[in-house]
Amino acid sequence: MHQSFFAGAFTVLVSALGQLQSVNAQSNPHAYCDSPIYCPGEILQNIQLAQPFDDSKTFVDLPTIRPLDEVLAAWTNLTLPFEGNDTLSQFLDTYFGQPGTEIEAVNISAPANPAFLSGINDTVVKGFASAVNGYWPQLARRYVGDDVLCDGCVSSFIPVNRTFVVAGGRFREYYYWDSFFIVEGLLLSELYDIASNIILNFLDLVDQFGFMPNGGRIYYLNRSQPPFLTQMVRRYVDTTGDVSFLERALPTLDLEYQFWMKNTSVRVQSPYSNTTRHLNRYFVNNTQPRPESYLEDYQTAHNTSFYGANGTVYPARANLSQTQIESLYSDLATGAETGWDYSSRWLKQSALADNGNAPNDYILRTLNTRNIVPVDLNSILYYNEVELARFWSMIASNTTANSSIEVRNVTTNATTSAFKQSQFYTQAARERKIAMQDLLWDAGNYSFYDFNLTSNARNKEFTPANYLPFWAGAAPEWTHANTSIIEEIWEPVLHDLTEYPGGVATSDIRTGLQWDFPNVWPPLQYLLMEGLIRESNATFARNLTIEIAQRYMDSAFCSWYATGGSVPNVLPQLPGETATGNIFEKFNASDIDAAGGGGEYTVAVGFGWTNGVILWTANQYGDLLQTPDCGNITAASTAMKRRSLM
Repeated sequence: MHQSFFAGAFTVLVSALGQLQSVNAQSNPHAYCDSPIYCPGEILQNIQLAQPFDDSKTFVDLPTIRPLDEVLAAWTNLTLPFEGNDTLSQFLDTYFGQPGTEIEAVNISAPANPAFLSGINDTVVKGFASAVNGYWPQLARRYVGDDVLCDGCVSSFIPVNRTFVVAGGRFREYYYWDSFFIVEGLLLSELYDIASNIILNFLDLVDQFGFMPNGGRIYYLNRSQPPFLTQMVRRYVDTTGDVSFLERALPTLDLEYQFWMKNTSVRVQSPYSNTTRHLNRYFVNNTQPRPESYLEDYQTAHNTSFYGANGTVYPARANLSQTQIESLYSDLATGAETGWDYSSRWLKQSALADNGNAPNDYILRTLNTRNIVPVDLNSILYYNEVELARFWSMIASNTTANSSIEVRNVTTNATTSAFKQSQFYTQAARERKIAMQDLLWDAGNYSFYDFNLTSNARNKEFTPANYLPFWAGAAPEWTHANTSIIEEIWEPVLHDLTEYPGGVATSDIRTGLQWDFPNVWPPLQYLLMEGLIRESNATFARNLTIEIAQRYMDSAFCSWYATGGSVPNVLPQLPGETATGNIFEKFNASDIDAAGGGGEYTVAVGFGWTNGVILWTANQYGDLLQTPDCGNITAASTAMKRRSLM
């Protein structure tokens, strides 16, 4: 049996299914996704609302074990709505296999002693980093669907030609922005070919679809994620010195840039300068629940009452019209495109969260994602423009490479030169920087903030995203002028570290959403540290960076140690523990041996980007990192101790 049914939920949803408008299983309700099984339509709707699995993503990750035409024929013989569990259970058992069948593990060998390990002084930190360095083989995969699936069988996986690295847990496929941090780790592990394969896979996908999808499933083809592909190329080329890689990458990076400028650009009349500014936002057109979160999205849009974990009932503030429901589905999909799914950053009314007591689906009805101009997206695009200008300048100065690449103007698609392309990106970066410093920079608070198109004002809330302009080099030049200014800018980060023993939390707002307090996300710790590194002449910035590095290492190590991790001949396993240590996707600012929580799924382990940031942190600060102080730790329990700051 594949299924673990929930009878109560099943009974409630059966009645709802009877009222749903039927959608022909052979139709194509969404152009981006044409599968009659894995895309919005009758089959997906009826199966997902019957909740045959704990996690909605499970069904859309199941490959068929019978040809598609047989599956569809069998479906037409079913009586809808389902009147019990057995009918659907038998259908799924007969026609679908196990998730992940179309991919297989790859036998790769990570060098046991990559060079960065020699720079780590502390024996426990070195042992931990060495263990993490050895985890890549557990996450390396390749697509084998053409070989293992029957003739006519289908899956939702988007095939790629080369090895890739998965995040871990329920995330059985490659993901876009996760892979930047994975590539960072792979380069330090000296797995240059795997890093190259990931980037080349993504370049192929951009060539195929015109953009890089959110992840490796067809149900992700209506959205992207934070556009880090140019930054992956930057890190690969700068690390390996393989400038020839740009000849393959640059035309495709131009294509991805065109996608973002065509589909997500927004023109804003600045209330601060009365000048028209051009920036970008996340924006997904979508009128149906996300296939991988179908039940959750449907309940968010249609429920009339929502139940908190403490038993409190939260009645819907109003029933939504069909137009409002479709708008909500767009904001839900757009929230997933941000990579921050979900956060108070995207809410109209974060106060409805009731300090984290209200259920997620209740507060997500107030999503306003498409009307937020995010600091982080524009910082990434600015950095991409800077690097694309540099790359094209490198090509322009290389006669051989310059003659082998057809250069197309980003705006007109007319043939142009590498030199002019470099000039184009230089000017685009200059204009974006001016626009960011007008719309997003608040000089009175020494902070960047998201701009809210609905209120026509900045959302003045703390998040680590506010600091991405410092990572990208888009902050005002005068902010680097002296230590007192730097301290003023970074004081909210220091405050977080003073208040809590873990790393820097994702916001100061407790909503129960996974991209809010108290969760600590590895990519944000990395981006904060990288931003501080640019303040290399400031002792304060240097000390704060080291503190973030230590806190991140504390959280990653202590949660790993509490779940069975050990360092041979240095640190024995905790008594009574039989597991071998978990690396989590996120951590908890309040408890350094605990994983983060909240969101639509159980916290995942693995974990690709966490591993990458662990290795990067160990490489950057290995001479300064201390043995993590986990307190009086027992398996999954700790009494916290906090080291003195600064």
